[in-house]
Amino acid sequence: MITFVASMKKSLIFFFFLLLFSRCENIGDTSLALAPVAGERESSTPGTSGSIKSAIITAGPTKKVTGQEKKRQKKRISANKKHPRTVPASSGIAFDSLFISRLKYLRSNGIEPDLNEPVSKDYLFSPVANRKFASLITLSRESLITVNFDNDILDYTDRFYTNGFRIEIISPGMQMNPLSRLMLPYWGSGTNYYGLSLVQNMFTPSTTKTGGILYGDRPYAAYLYAGTFKITNDKARRFRQTSELDAGIIGPNSYGEWVQRSFHNAVPTNNEPLGWEFQIKNDLILNYMVSFEKGVLSQKNFEFLLALTGNVGTLYSNLAGGGQIRAGWFNPHFANLGIAKKQILNDAGLRKTQFFFFIKGSGKLVGYDATLQGGMFNRSSVYKLPAGEISRLVFQSSGGITFSRNGIRLDVEQFMLSPEFQNGWWHKWVHVALTFSL
Repeated sequence: MITFVASMKKSLIFFFFLLLFSRCENIGDTSLALAPVAGERESSTPGTSGSIKSAIITAGPTKKVTGQEKKRQKKRISANKKHPRTVPASSGIAFDSLFISRLKYLRSNGIEPDLNEPVSKDYLFSPVANRKFASLITLSRESLITVNFDNDILDYTDRFYTNGFRIEIISPGMQMNPLSRLMLPYWGSGTNYYGLSLVQNMFTPSTTKTGGILYGDRPYAAYLYAGTFKITNDKARRFRQTSELDAGIIGPNSYGEWVQRSFHNAVPTNNEPLGWEFQIKNDLILNYMVSFEKGVLSQKNFEFLLALTGNVGTLYSNLAGGGQIRAGWFNPHFANLGIAKKQILNDAGLRKTQFFFFIKGSGKLVGYDATLQGGMFNRSSVYKLPAGEISRLVFQSSGGITFSRNGIRLDVEQFMLSPEFQNGWWHKWVHVALTFSL
């Protein structure tokens, strides 16, 4: 009996150590399976203070590892680098752990990935345990507000494009706007800025002192729309991509007539504008815009970049290309959106004060212009220009100055525009923009 009990005791001790050894092996495998970026190479992410480095999430308390176990772990990690393992689809807990651990790691390093972007979702939702990523798009935490104002009064004219304003608000909360998912995705690394805009522009014939219809001249027109936009800034590639969706109305319900009449009546020396009753009739505005900017030359006090912009929709359909030169004391064009709070500028090692001159030039191919040709759906406008009288190639140039200090920026710009229709004239106006970092 004593021999039997001793034999049983030895058997139980053997099975206990066998079970413990097996358990340790399983724990080691699980920790590697849950590692979101195990063996991942360093990858610089614009907008962050450092690089995203390898991170391994371990399961259970820290244990002393023998020399043989270290060799086995090195072999497993080496094998995982060559052949990354995929978490089984049925392993919901492991898959969720990958996503959560990756997201927590990024946020703990001050990085907020933009989940609207396919490249960010591709990395975060990837079932590959040791997934390496070549790019990641982050969400900017900055908030800006810009007030833009255009008028030709400073050029002593009152014709054609005579007045306009645009208010822009940029905030990370705009990412939650459902329409932001309609913005153009970006397939590299960068920082996203989301915003909303409100725009009203007004157009008149060559004179507002004569009533009736001035045939062969520009028709009265005004429009009002709200837009949602996204700007992707890729500092490393010196590239910026902008997309915007606009919806609103052209015609009397845009209140262009009311704004101009109110302004003229408030100034005793101004005449009351005549002829607004023949303006372009009410119609729907639905337009989509895409813009690309690429840095070509960047020196300490000089920059040259190219731009390409396209519009398609019921208001404008056109394609424009051109360039811009900047000279003076400034931060690199693609470092941010040209303005930031003092603390952000300090952290990034950027100038707190900027003062520079700029010159822009572009050519535009015109396909459709509702302010000249009338609305696309409502064809009942009393007066509009036929398609044959529209200038299909238009040139625009501008020059100005920018002053920025900490979180405030002022832009003053003089525009020149070639004739937009037959027998038209060159036109000019002044643009003023004031931006605040909130």
